[in-house]
Amino acid sequence: MNAASRQTLRRIVIDVEMGKDRMAASDDPVFLGLRGPEGREFRLAYAKGRQWRRGAQERFVLAAPGASDVNIARPELNDPTVPEIDVARIRGVYLRKDQDPIPNVRGHGEMDDRLELAAVAVELHADGLEAPLRFSRQGPIWLGLVCGTLLEIAGADAGE
Repeated sequence: MNAASRQTLRRIVIDVEMGKDRMAASDDPVFLGLRGPEGREFRLAYAKGRQWRRGAQERFVLAAPGASDVNIARPELNDPTVPEIDVARIRGVYLRKDQDPIPNVRGHGEMDDRLELAAVAVELHADGLEAPLRFSRQGPIWLGLVCGTLLEIAGADAGE
């Protein structure tokens, strides 16, 4: 594929509606992943303030460092523009919850730090696209040790 026909990713917007259950929030790391030959993961953590709060509407914006609406921590390490990603080569999108080890507290059979997602929407904005590529998933869906740590998010535009 020549450089002129590439649909280079410039911005990712992730909207998450958190569940309201008493155990719905988490302080564990959560990653957005892009599947495909140019795929990678991005850490979803705000530069300022808490995220993954029970009942909250969360919005994460990833773009080149210095972009006015970027709100994630360490944008230079979570920059979707470097190296370039051709959105035509993306085969899927997912969220993955990791575990943040707490010494002497968490072990097998102990309390699981779970995350309840009521809805997730992802938009991939790229050069050469009239509208962003959209992916979405409705819940409630739990992520954690007892219920799985990976959530595949279907393409919303393709009717999947």
